[in-house]
Amino acid sequence: MTTPVAGRPGGAALPPAPAPEGQPHRGRGSARLRQLAWASVPIWSFSLLAFAPFLRLALTRRRARDWLVFACYLAASTTVLVLVSASGPSDAVAATAGTMALVLMSAGAVHAFFAFRPTPEAIGSLASDEALATARERMHRRRQARELAEHNPVLARDLKIGRPDVPHDYDDGGLVAVNQVPGDVLVSCLGLTPAESAAVVAARDQLGTFSSPEELSVYAQLPADRVDALRDWMLFG
Repeated sequence: MTTPVAGRPGGAALPPAPAPEGQPHRGRGSARLRQLAWASVPIWSFSLLAFAPFLRLALTRRRARDWLVFACYLAASTTVLVLVSASGPSDAVAATAGTMALVLMSAGAVHAFFAFRPTPEAIGSLASDEALATARERMHRRRQARELAEHNPVLARDLKIGRPDVPHDYDDGGLVAVNQVPGDVLVSCLGLTPAESAAVVAARDQLGTFSSPEELSVYAQLPADRVDALRDWMLFG
């Protein structure tokens, strides 16, 4: 049984794979790093930027309560800065400023840690962003690999562009050289059914090579919209 693959034009089908399950874990890891990064701001800034995490929340949420929290932290940070500027090396003002800074560092860090705790919505959003960025990067790599194969076919053969069936180090973004790969690769990488793959291989054996997706559609008798949906992954030549 096959399932549609997100991001493939036309919803080309591939055998189900467990890889997408890793996306929430990556999103959760990114959300956790984001939480720790914001919680660390009051500490490494010695309380002077304790307001920064809450400014970020206020700008994002646009709620009156968040703006009030930001204003309180900003006032506290400003007070510490003023006291430090006005104090001498060993007077009571300096001691007060130091105590306020320590309290603000601790309270701000703990408050930011809980305010930025990962939520299912945030984790899902980060995972979606990562998936989108990965898909765009794969498209870019396919475009580069295709241009390389068109302008330098000898180098493309050396790099095994479009040959997921043989070991290679060059990342071509998932291109499939329709004229070279075995039938099982047409199934596993392009999502063709076994019958469609057999038709492609039979037509290829008779014709020699396909020069375009249109030829593949005509000679292998594949629906034009089916071939067009896979155009970005197919390499001819």
